[in-house]
Amino acid sequence: MAKDIFYTALDIGTSKVCTIVAQVGPEGDLKIVGTGLVPSQGMAKGRIVNVSEAQEAIRASVNEAQHYLGSRIPWAYVSISGAHISCFNTTGIMHPATEESPVSIEDIDQLIQTSYPEVAEDKEVLHVIPVNYVVDGYLGVRNPVGLHAGRVQVESHVVLGERDVVSETLHAVEDCGVPVRSLVLSSLASSESTLTEDEREIGVVLADIGAGATDLAIFKDGSLWYNASIPVGGNQLTRDLSVALGMPYYFAEDLKDKWGHASPNGDEAGEEVLLPSFQGQPRRLIRRTALCKPLIDRLQETLGLIMVKIQQAGLHRFPPGGIVLTGGTAEIPGLQQMAKQILGCPVRVASPLGIRGLSHEQNKPSFSTVIGLLLWSIKNHGEKKVYNNGERSSWGHKTFFQRIKKAVQVK
Repeated sequence: MAKDIFYTALDIGTSKVCTIVAQVGPEGDLKIVGTGLVPSQGMAKGRIVNVSEAQEAIRASVNEAQHYLGSRIPWAYVSISGAHISCFNTTGIMHPATEESPVSIEDIDQLIQTSYPEVAEDKEVLHVIPVNYVVDGYLGVRNPVGLHAGRVQVESHVVLGERDVVSETLHAVEDCGVPVRSLVLSSLASSESTLTEDEREIGVVLADIGAGATDLAIFKDGSLWYNASIPVGGNQLTRDLSVALGMPYYFAEDLKDKWGHASPNGDEAGEEVLLPSFQGQPRRLIRRTALCKPLIDRLQETLGLIMVKIQQAGLHRFPPGGIVLTGGTAEIPGLQQMAKQILGCPVRVASPLGIRGLSHEQNKPSFSTVIGLLLWSIKNHGEKKVYNNGERSSWGHKTFFQRIKKAVQVK
């Protein structure tokens, strides 16, 4: 009898740590067999700021998922994000041994490895993703396998992270007894569960608005083309509301969740909200438009910063697919309408798409990253990324042929 294969995704966010273990059913449906969801601790904008607190949250989430599973989690794919992430494009070239034989999958694997960059000692390569190929001078080749060629060139998108942050994340998870199969850029994971193939092909911007940051990913011709992070998220909205109303953070968070709106109008705008009493101050009524004003100001600023990042990527306008918003903060009512008015492009608020077996709670934008991690783990099952962490090997400071050998290990 074949051994059951379990896929594990661990999303370490600023507001929550979520572990999900799943199997793939006989009809290709995703079967969730274990879930662990706990409030996050020791995290800020994608970085671990308190190791012991972060590990406490990770361990609690993992243990909860293992309880449902009934056994230890064998390995996990783990999200990573934040302002320490950077990107650039690089190229690799190869000359097939003979033009009489067509380009093989092995040739392409080797070609992609030639595009792995040399990086500074304080950086770590997270992803090297082929964008397009040039075959004997012909541009825009999507798949060279099977073609006869004397020269093949690849353009790859490289995602880097700060080595210290990568190392801390790996240690935090593995010290909880869970081997890390690979770290995955959060916005790249979210794209797996939210974007359609058509959107990737015509070009689209994904904005994952979490609690601590807004992570961007631009897709072009089916591949990731640019990524960036903006250090503004749902927590900043709550802090703004807390200051504006002169009340504690946890009161403001509750009000934001119950009454927050990005474009209140009509009856919604005229509603009155009863603010709770605290520290001896009496309860008081406030119009919903006044309550939402600091939220609206911050969301407008965030959308403006997204436009700046689009320009920094070298685009003069949004791609034809517009922008897809996901993440917990994307659940604020009226955000889609506001984004359409400010950005002037198609806007869609996305939850995990077309995935059977998810609960109602898991079908929300706040679960896009962890569900995307699951899909990523299924697509890349068998591959294990190598990092410069303790006794792990890494590429970047080895000879070219050593990098080829050590870049990816297959279990």
